[in-house]
Order: sequence, then structure tokens, then C-alpha cells
Amino acid sequence: MKKTRFVICGLSTRGIYHFIRPLVGKNTDGGPNFTTHAELVGILDADQKRVEEFLKKESLHIPYYPADAVHRMLKETKPDVLIAVGPDVTHCDHIIAGLEAGCNVIAEKPMVINSEQVRRVQAAEKKSGRTVRVAHNYRYTPTTKVVKRMILDGKLGRIINVEFTYNLDTFHGSSYYYRWNRDRATSGGLSIHKGSHHFDLINWLVNDTPVEVFAFGGLNYYGAKGALRPHDSQGKPLSAAEEKKNCPIFQKHYAKRLAPESNEISTNWDPLNLPYDVQYPPEKRRYIYDDTIKIEDTYNAVVRYQGGATMSYSCNFCTPWEGYILAINGTAGRIETSHRTDPDPTGKTTPAPETGIITFYPLFGGKEVTEVPPVAGGHGGSDFLIRDDLILGPSAESKELQLVAGSNEGAYAIAVGEAVWRSIQEHRSISIPGLLAGKY
Repeated sequence: MKKTRFVICGLSTRGIYHFIRPLVGKNTDGGPNFTTHAELVGILDADQKRVEEFLKKESLHIPYYPADAVHRMLKETKPDVLIAVGPDVTHCDHIIAGLEAGCNVIAEKPMVINSEQVRRVQAAEKKSGRTVRVAHNYRYTPTTKVVKRMILDGKLGRIINVEFTYNLDTFHGSSYYYRWNRDRATSGGLSIHKGSHHFDLINWLVNDTPVEVFAFGGLNYYGAKGALRPHDSQGKPLSAAEEKKNCPIFQKHYAKRLAPESNEISTNWDPLNLPYDVQYPPEKRRYIYDDTIKIEDTYNAVVRYQGGATMSYSCNFCTPWEGYILAINGTAGRIETSHRTDPDPTGKTTPAPETGIITFYPLFGGKEVTEVPPVAGGHGGSDFLIRDDLILGPSAESKELQLVAGSNEGAYAIAVGEAVWRSIQEHRSISIPGLLAGKY
């Protein structure tokens, strides 16, 4: 069997544990390895030290390429598939380079960070004749798949509106504000980096095209004026160390393992504990109250769909629990479901998956309760399934439920997220077709 040749752009934690380890036969998350079907022939990243330490710890011999050598890597390794999994701002150039070299592309979500980049990617995809697939894994969770089947079976009738609330807890939510995600130029902002998960999920469930967005939001918990930022008796900011000593988030999640005098802040999600000094220079301060933080941490939005359905959306990045509350109303009834998690702030244990409970309320009559058994695997069991689809090809179920997202689906998820932050800034509704056409 001829193996499919892969290269990966970005040695992120997601890249290592979700893609590289299964491709090289060192998977540790309980899912399969793919060494009989695939081989990894190149790694591109801005941090050579990080890559070298990774290869040493894993006893691997894979060619390394610096950040500016994507075209050389593609020429020398002749891959079939390029995986774009670096910081979001890098995806666009890596996707286009891969397409132009004759590769199919797998892009972590979000596909890119704005609608201008969407146009560039889709033009390159059309010209190349190759395909871009986007790793929108939220479609793959057991509960959302059952909800999708209920909708396809007609239980809701015509969908009227969706109520979707997503909360991030004080550990996970705050982590974005000392990582690169806090810079809109790098991530597109959290309405894109994180919100694209949510918007793609609803777009897929409703099976319709979003056409207009109006939103409110702001920066409330983090940044220089963050509500939880401690001050001295005169109301002035504290020194970096004193700030952490008095910060409730640092004290809850980091004080037992990190010194407040240190500049180190880590989610501890990487068991290999690899350096990334290029991405995060040790001498440069980065904390959740930095003056440079400008992106929003609170969103409320209304999205209108082409067929007339609407969604009300709420997202907060500093709440007591993490998860979502989802309700979908239709002409024949209402579906409700929710999911709550309590991630271990040390990153060393994984909470047991919870049973999904879906309640259907017919418009006339009692209620029907469906229990969805938990499954193993990251992101609610979705990671194993989407990885199989992306590396081996879609399963029969994936084809039936249209689980695999392409560039069009990636584009609309990004466009809604961009429309959200633009609406907040401009105090007006934003047209999605106009945004995607560059005429917003």
C-alpha cells in the first residue's frame, strides 16, 4: 500500500497530540495509529529548539523546516497532504502554499482569521483543483450527532430559532489572555478563534446560511481594566509579582506550581513540557491584565439565516463552570440539551465524560428524553472520529450527517465571528454576504 505523505505546519500542542503522534505510531490518547496508511515527512515551525527537543524526546527523525521555508519543504518532501495547525494567522499562507504545490489541505479551525483571507484561500482552492478540509470537531460529539439526526428526522419541523449559551471557566477562559490568542492580528479575536466552533455547529445543525449579524460585547474580565485585577490602596496597578499574589485566578489555578515572580504561565496541557521561547520570549511579560489586550471577552449576538431562522448567542470567558446550554425551537417542538465540564486545572487528569441528555418537547404532548452514553476521546469523543475522517477518509455516518467541513463551511464560521466583533465596534448589523465579498 502506498502511504499518504503528510507535512505539518506548526508544532502546536494540538499538532503534536492530535496529528503527529498518530501519524508516527506514538499515539497515547487511546486512539489508533496510522503508520500503515500515512507517513510524516516534514515539520515546519518558527522555533527550531522546540522542534529539535520534540524529535529528541520522541526518538524521531523527521526533517525540520523554519517558518520561511514552506515552499522549500513542499518541493523537497513532495507531500500529498499539508496540515495547517500553527497560530491562526499562519494558516492562510500555509494553505495556499499547499494547494499551489498540488496538496490537499487539512486546516485546524478556524480555517483563517478573516474574510479577506477566506477569499484568497477559496480562489487558490478553485484554481488548484485540490480540497481544503477544516477540523470542525464539534459536529462529531455524540450528543450533537443525535440532535442532528432528530432534526433530519423532522422532529422539529421548520426551525424557527436557536438559543445558544457557551461559558468558559476561569481556568480555560483566562488562558487565552496570556497566549497568542489575545492578539486579534494573530487569532482574529476570540469571536473567530473560539466562536468559529460554535457558529459552525449551529450553521450545520440549522443547515442554512447565515446572512446578518448584530452584536454587543466588550472586554470586562481581562486587560488593563479587568474586573478582577488587583490594585494597591491608592487604586494603582501592582508589580507583576504582587499582582499574581493577589489575583484570584492565579491563586486558584497556578499558585501551587508556579512562583508569582516567574513569568511562566502554562496550562500544563503538554506532558512533554516543550519550550516555545520564540512564541513566548521568557523575558517578556504576559499576563491576563496586560495593557496590550484589546479583544473582547464577552459576546451577545443575534444571527439571521437565509431561510428565516435566527440564533441568539451568548459567550463569556470567565464563568464558574464551562460548557453550553443549547435549545432549538421549531414548528413541531423544542429540543434542549446542555453540557458542563470541570477541567482539571493541572492538566494531569481528564474528567470523566458525562452522559448527554437531550429532551424533546413536542408542541402538543409530553416530553421525550434521550440519553447519549459518554465515549472516550478528547473534545467529548469527537477527536477520534474526526481524525479518522481527515486521515483515512469519511465514514458512512460522516457522509450521511455531512460531518466533514470544507472551505465553504470554514468560511461562514469565520464570517459570523468577524461580523460579531465588527458589529460590536461599529454599532450596526453586518451583512455576511457583503463581508465575504469584501463589501461589508
